Amino acid sequence: MATGNKNNKSNRKAIRFPHDLIEQVEEQSKKENTNFSAWVIGACREKLNKPNKK
Repeated sequence: MATGNKNNKSNRKAIRFPHDLIEQVEEQSKKENTNFSAWVIGACREKLNKPNKK
């Protein structure tokens, strides 16, 4: 059963961003013709796919 915070494919997670970072992400996501959430998810996946430097 789906709720407001969870469904079969995703969960909602509240995180805090600095105001200037939000502005930068919103500006860039508009340039890339995507939305804020899709842009952040893509950035997280990109970061997770990079090899760790130790």
